Amino acid sequence: MAEIIENIDISKIRDQELNFLFGAGASVGLFPTLATKMKDSDGNWESIETLAQYFEDLVQDDYKSLLFMYYYKQCIEPVMQFEWNNQEKINDLIKNRTERIDVINNYKKFLCTLLSILETKSEHDKKINLFTTNYDSCFVEAFENLDESTKVKLTLNDGSHGFKIKTLEVRNFDLLKIRKSPFDNHQSVIPQINIIHLHGSAYWRKKNESIQIQYNNDDRIIDDIPDIEFKQFQEMIEKDDAKRDDIDFDLDIIFSSSFKENSISFWDKYKKLPIVNPTKWKFHETVFEEHYYQMLRYMSYMLEKRNSTLITFGFSFADEHIRNLLKRALNNKYFTMYICCFKKENIHYLNKYFGEFNNVKYVVSDNNLDFSEFNKEIFTLDDVL
Repeated sequence: MAEIIENIDISKIRDQELNFLFGAGASVGLFPTLATKMKDSDGNWESIETLAQYFEDLVQDDYKSLLFMYYYKQCIEPVMQFEWNNQEKINDLIKNRTERIDVINNYKKFLCTLLSILETKSEHDKKINLFTTNYDSCFVEAFENLDESTKVKLTLNDGSHGFKIKTLEVRNFDLLKIRKSPFDNHQSVIPQINIIHLHGSAYWRKKNESIQIQYNNDDRIIDDIPDIEFKQFQEMIEKDDAKRDDIDFDLDIIFSSSFKENSISFWDKYKKLPIVNPTKWKFHETVFEEHYYQMLRYMSYMLEKRNSTLITFGFSFADEHIRNLLKRALNNKYFTMYICCFKKENIHYLNKYFGEFNNVKYVVSDNNLDFSEFNKEIFTLDDVL
């Protein structure tokens, strides 16, 4: 049976093959998640995924289009337009939130903890894999911010090679940098973190049959969103006590004659975005879909290693491909998975998938286990940069 613990003893895992899986919970306070304020007939909270499937099952194509427009405006566009050093844009993102969580500093503190761990590992093992389903560049931006202020001796590898044109390839995650002294034969491996975007990144672009990385999105903002219908849908899904069964598909939203044309134009641009479709957990473009499965194979290989450890944080396990991959990996008795639970009540849901495994540990806290709590109480070292 899975075990419940209240902190992760880094001294017991620092010499293992360390892997992390981060989900949208890590960026709460900066970027919205897929959650909504609407409930289904059983009182369960609806998400973008469940509503999309609901509209699809009922063949409500116009409502599905509006949902994805809402998803784009709420979850994708803020990531595409975010500028780490632009305080005005940061304030604009979070001005309506009751709690302002310092997400940026949490990412930086977490990277500092990883660097401290890497500095104590043996020369042949100075690499940590950081898998994420987030589209944002928070890890990249946090690393650059740290590098600028403290000159950290760390490599953040996003899987790309090139200079002006950066091309993404799976094999690049196996590369390491070595520092060699000019005066003798001494050489040392530079600590490295691989940042692996399983669900794509807002900064990927398809170029022929390859994926390029460009940390600029000014030319890819989608404007084909009809204002009137969008606002009506937004009010419907965001109102207090919103219920899915109260939707009147005939009367709630009156569609204009131009909506179909706007919808076609929107989908044409949306399908070119390098992100997983939350209804089927698939990409629209084949080249991104192929890379997705290559990344899953890479992740599977990493977890099959002897004494491999995976720590998950802010991850919902909604992606069935990743969930099933982890269940297979747990058959390796030398593999341990730590699941950080935002609330203790989450364990009931997680037990459906992982309760039978002895090598699963649920990590809980007396407080809500957000990123600040994770850094302060769950995954921390005494001597952090």
